[in-house]
Amino acid sequence: MSGRTFRQRRQRQRQHELAPNVKGRPSQDKEWVALREWCTAQGMPKSKLTLAYFPDTFRGMMATRNIEADEEMIRVPEHMLMTASKVRREVLARASDNGLAQSSAWRLSEHQALVYWTYDQRSKLGLSVWDTYVNTLPRDFSSVPLYVLSGTEPASSLSVNTDAEKWVAEHLPHSVLLKVTEQQERLFNDWTCTCEVLTKFNIESPVDWRRYVWAWLVVNTRCIHLGRHTTGNQQSAISSQPSSAVFQPISDRDSMALAPMLDLLNHNCQARVSTYFDTGRRQFVIKTLRRYCKGEEAFISYGPHDNGFMLAEYGFALAENPHCALELDCKVEMWISTVKANLNTRRARATIKSTDVDALVDVLKQHGLWGDFTLFSGSAELPYRLQAAMYLVFAAMKPGAGIKGVISQWERWQRGENTSVSEEVDLAVKNWVSRTCSEVAEHSSKLLDNIQAKQNDDARGSECLDPFLVHCIRLIWTTINKIAIESTSL
Repeated sequence: MSGRTFRQRRQRQRQHELAPNVKGRPSQDKEWVALREWCTAQGMPKSKLTLAYFPDTFRGMMATRNIEADEEMIRVPEHMLMTASKVRREVLARASDNGLAQSSAWRLSEHQALVYWTYDQRSKLGLSVWDTYVNTLPRDFSSVPLYVLSGTEPASSLSVNTDAEKWVAEHLPHSVLLKVTEQQERLFNDWTCTCEVLTKFNIESPVDWRRYVWAWLVVNTRCIHLGRHTTGNQQSAISSQPSSAVFQPISDRDSMALAPMLDLLNHNCQARVSTYFDTGRRQFVIKTLRRYCKGEEAFISYGPHDNGFMLAEYGFALAENPHCALELDCKVEMWISTVKANLNTRRARATIKSTDVDALVDVLKQHGLWGDFTLFSGSAELPYRLQAAMYLVFAAMKPGAGIKGVISQWERWQRGENTSVSEEVDLAVKNWVSRTCSEVAEHSSKLLDNIQAKQNDDARGSECLDPFLVHCIRLIWTTINKIAIESTSL
């Protein structure tokens, strides 16, 4: 996305904030018109949805007429869903022509198979029945951190060589950078496995790393997860929690698919849908559980995720996200390492040894209480997982404490048999949280200043990054700063 496009989007968003009744503007893009005609020719039933431009979400699916609660929004025929089993059959057929049809040699996962298919379709535009659909896919994913940091050549580690790459790596929260690092490892592994399998079938392997990164992100950001296998016309009714249009598969083999039209539905935390497979018509159906008026944007939910997850997986962040949290896993791990280092240097005076700290961590893992140390906006007290970890370690650090006795007492507290915690330990935990959150607040404030400077430079025409990516990173740090400041007084 160019800086001009981003500024236009922000201008439309400001207009929307001033005029909340603004409806969507139907799209007349030639790619959309062609897709609509192609879907009709392929036998997709008509729906009350059309592609439109909106002030806040930019582009999404708009209700052309009122859609009532419990009414179907869209149906997609089975033959218009691209799944890994279809890719497998296609590859085996081509291998058979080469005299190498060995199904036992097929070792690609669903994700790998769909990425290869997407890569292959992009390579032969103009020669496939899927051309119209492929032409509607994003040209790039410049607001997805992995797209920026994946480099120009195949590698298992992130690329941080250019100024743009360094800036993104330095300004992503630690938890997000870890996730992107894991994505890069999976990306490289998928590339390697795909090349090995296709070589066995004497089929040309991917050679363009950047195109493969693009195809990988198409599948990662736009695939429909089909869910568990069911029989008959069973519905997956989701009534109490927002859902991500999780469908029931046709067979045990496929659990995900690329689906024209469905991937144009945007995310909203409050969206609620139910889905099922119509075995009579062989069609997937999305049914809304809330009403949409004519002109409104219709949504699905990608799940209850914070902005760090949304940015890493989908390339966007929400200004109002009820699932945002401050993750302290890295801070807790660093603190544990510091405690162990201090014990090693003061062993003669220490009650416990550094190996005892490892034993305490093992106890937390055994109880399923290690990790996911998060603080949420508006919380009146420390979350239980953080309390449990802090109480155990701080209790063991008290002079004269015995490791076995501390663990036994903590387990009674954890079971609710002993609800009391010494004032000394309770104060130590609160001081640690307050001090840590103060550090996070100070660090995030400095980063926000740096990001503001970056946005000012980009506004003057010196941009080298997608401004929307910079905007999303700023949103994440703004939320982190807010939660950290609130949590200093817990």
